[in-house]
Amino acid sequence: MKKLALLLLCSICCTSLMYAQDRPTGYLSFTGAGSAVLQRQAVSSIFTIDYNHYIADHWMIGGSLINDWEKETGPRSEIGTGNSYKATLAIYTTYVTGNWGFGGGYARDIAKEGQLTTKGNNYLDVFVMYFIKVGNHYICPRVGYVHDLHDQEQSISFGVSYSIPF
Repeated sequence: MKKLALLLLCSICCTSLMYAQDRPTGYLSFTGAGSAVLQRQAVSSIFTIDYNHYIADHWMIGGSLINDWEKETGPRSEIGTGNSYKATLAIYTTYVTGNWGFGGGYARDIAKEGQLTTKGNNYLDVFVMYFIKVGNHYICPRVGYVHDLHDQEQSISFGVSYSIPF
């Protein structure tokens, strides 16, 4: 009975602290995006799961699991060749001011074609997003620029995130 009372008390305290703040301490986000490689004819479909945590009034740090399906889009005889899947982990920071967010980070491939890899590519990226509040959630259109440090390729991405307070 003591454990149940203690658990209930902790739950009430944590809940009241969470609702006493102006905003949640973090957000769980799901993002769908598309990107185009600038140096060759290839496009990607991207799905990410992100967690962002406020570390100061305007600053968040975050981590992502990125799922990326790339497809070559060259002449008809080449369509369908070079299709690939990769999973990537990313860490980044975002500066939030008003409805705008500006960020950048580092990412590294952890799997290619369903196999874990230690030889994945490294990426640097920057992005801009716009926060549209819907209740206590956010919908965030975003645009990004990614530089592949290994292949020396650049990509432009466009997407939308759905963020839930956590």
